[in-house]
Amino acid sequence: RREKTPHMLIDFSDVLQTNVYSLGSTFLKFTRLLNLQLPLIDPSLYIHRFASRLELGDKMHVVSMLALRLVQRMKRDWIQTGRRPS
Repeated sequence: RREKTPHMLIDFSDVLQTNVYSLGSTFLKFTRLLNLQLPLIDPSLYIHRFASRLELGDKMHVVSMLALRLVQRMKRDWIQTGRRPS
């Protein structure tokens, strides 16, 4: 998170071949135990990654821009942060 690279827990669970929920639970326990204050990740870092996986062809740019606008709107309305924004 400090490097602002777009890695998610599911990426680590794929590499480690473990359940993403148990990995997430362990991650939260470590952050509490070590009293880590990790910065929030900007969700717009993931938009290009997921839009390219959808194989939309020439519409990928339009979809990416719409997704960026949605994220900006969510930021403005404080929807992206909170206890469990998802």
